[in-house]
Amino acid sequence: MRASHIALIAALAVAAFQLAYFYPQLPAVVASHFNAAGVPNAWQPKSVFVGTLIFVYAFFAFMSWAMPHLIMTMPPALIHLPNKAYWLAPQRREQTAHVLGDQMGWFGALEVGFIACVVQMAINANLIGSTGHLGPALLFVTGAFVVVLVVWTVQLYRTFSRTSL
Repeated sequence: MRASHIALIAALAVAAFQLAYFYPQLPAVVASHFNAAGVPNAWQPKSVFVGTLIFVYAFFAFMSWAMPHLIMTMPPALIHLPNKAYWLAPQRREQTAHVLGDQMGWFGALEVGFIACVVQMAINANLIGSTGHLGPALLFVTGAFVVVLVVWTVQLYRTFSRTSL
C-alpha cells in the first residue's frame, strides 16, 4: 500500500474517531453553518450534521481511490494534463494512473484533514459552555490549506510538465 493511501486512511480514521467521540456530547440540534464572522446562522439535528460529514468523507475517499481507475478508462480527450500525448501514451498510461492515484491519495488526506479541523471548530462551538462561534483559528487553518493546495498543484503540474519521472 502506498504512503499516500495510508495517510488518507489515517485521516479518515481520525475523522471517524472524532465523530464517534463527540457525537454523544453534542446537543440534539447543532449550529452547522457559520457566517464570515464565525457566528452561527443555520442549525440542524446532530444526526443530519454527522450523516452529511460521513457522506463527504466517503465521497473524498472514493474519488481518491477511483482516480487511477478513471484515468485507465477515460478517453484522452477528457483528461487534462500537460504533455498529455506523452503521459497518456499506451506504454505510460498505467504509470500515469499510478502517479495520479498517489497524488490523489495525498490530496484526499489533505481534504479530510482540513475538513476534520473545521469540523472540530464547529464541534467546539456547539459544546456546552463554548462561545458558540468559530474563533480566528478558522482563518489560519483555511490559509494553511490554501497554501498547501497551491504547493501541491504546482508540484503536480511540474511533474507532468516533464516528459519523464
